[in-house]
Amino acid sequence: MIKAIPTEKHLSRLYFELSQLGAACVGERFSWPYHPKHREEVLCLAADCSRYDPRLITILVRFVREHWQTFNPSLIRSFFKQMRTPQTIAVVAEFVRRQEKGNVDLGYFCEYLQRGIDPAPMQFYFHHLYHLGGRLAERAREKPLAEYKRWGFLACEAPRFDEKTRTTTGTLDAPTRRNILKKLLTHQREIRMSDYLDVLDHAVSRQQALIDLKTFKGIEQMGSRKGTRWRLHQAVNN
Repeated sequence: MIKAIPTEKHLSRLYFELSQLGAACVGERFSWPYHPKHREEVLCLAADCSRYDPRLITILVRFVREHWQTFNPSLIRSFFKQMRTPQTIAVVAEFVRRQEKGNVDLGYFCEYLQRGIDPAPMQFYFHHLYHLGGRLAERAREKPLAEYKRWGFLACEAPRFDEKTRTTTGTLDAPTRRNILKKLLTHQREIRMSDYLDVLDHAVSRQQALIDLKTFKGIEQMGSRKGTRWRLHQAVNN
């Protein structure tokens, strides 16, 4: 579906097309090599292009969340064979599905879009964003959000659900949190819960952080209440 690496003008035109469909973005009507006939085709093209522009993830997640009832899911799936990576649609649906767990019908919609899609071979989600040995690449490898990881991608850029409050969405799965905690404890002999929450960018609740600290193997608790600290178990540390 995507013909080449999108230029700034092509992305601006894509924003324009999305805005005409109700998405929260602004663009200009520059010429481009695409002639989409359906809103579903624009969505799939934008999903393919999202690997070249992190801003599109936020735009698409919010767009699908707010306008999913205007889409024909069967028509969306009909464009999968033309896409370079249909897993991008699955990623968008994953963020929406996890954020809107209470909306049963929206959950079914997202699950249908994902049905039959195999995860991509593990790779960075965004092209040209992560440089070998760079800080962003290291962060994506160490703190990949579960919504990307489930579909074969490494990325830590969380879509922003609310522009006013700057609220983001995205989760870290248990294996990722365990690796982050072990690395933290190898650099710091002892930690408080606040240290763990900080390194997770507060992506989990205090209750979940406490469960992690108490249940992940090889970690022992010292003290209680406000003075509680955690460290690697001596048998593991030696």
